[in-house]
Amino acid sequence: GLMVGGLLAGAVGLLALRTAGVSFMIVTLMFAQAGYLTLLYLNTWTGGDEGFVVARTARVLGGLDLATDTPRFMAAFALFACAMLVCLWLVRSPLGRVMVAMRENEERSRMLGYDPFRIKLIALIVSGVYAGAAGAAYGMLFGYVGATFATIQYSILPMLYVLLGGAGTVLGPFLGALLMFYLIDITSGYTDAYLFVVGAALVGLVLFAPKGILGTLRERIAPWLP
Repeated sequence: GLMVGGLLAGAVGLLALRTAGVSFMIVTLMFAQAGYLTLLYLNTWTGGDEGFVVARTARVLGGLDLATDTPRFMAAFALFACAMLVCLWLVRSPLGRVMVAMRENEERSRMLGYDPFRIKLIALIVSGVYAGAAGAAYGMLFGYVGATFATIQYSILPMLYVLLGGAGTVLGPFLGALLMFYLIDITSGYTDAYLFVVGAALVGLVLFAPKGILGTLRERIAPWLP
């Protein structure tokens, strides 16, 4: 899962990184939709929308039966902790510092001798590895793999998580995902128009905290936040 995620992200990046800004977002969404349609077309092997079930015997790792609740939670928590620590290490590494510099001022980074295309491609491959790890883990933890997870909403939702929690922060996407999940879960219990509430929350965020929750806190109160 990690290897395929990284390879696909690298292949897409070689083409998509020829664009920038909104064009880059549109191109990557087009690739995502093309991938989804390909999975549907190859339904003989992929199962299409129905997907396929991972056998329970294949979900036993090191004596842990991932089909049961406690081992599943332990495995998910361990994977999350490792992913977070690796992300924090990457941000504080020399390569991570270059990525931050590229984000803040691409032209100045180029003048210092760094190649924006190469750095952006590396960042895209890292994100692909993370996405591949998440997909592989879901198949192992819940025993199901389907084309539904390749739909366009799974490309849009992570962007909303980042906007809510704070772009350019390590913990921001996690906080955004957590808040968005409970916001939808709670409001859907009171009204069918829960997406209106979610939209209103995002509009308010853009108006009053454009850098997201953690981004705003880091800027105004706690500059030490990762």
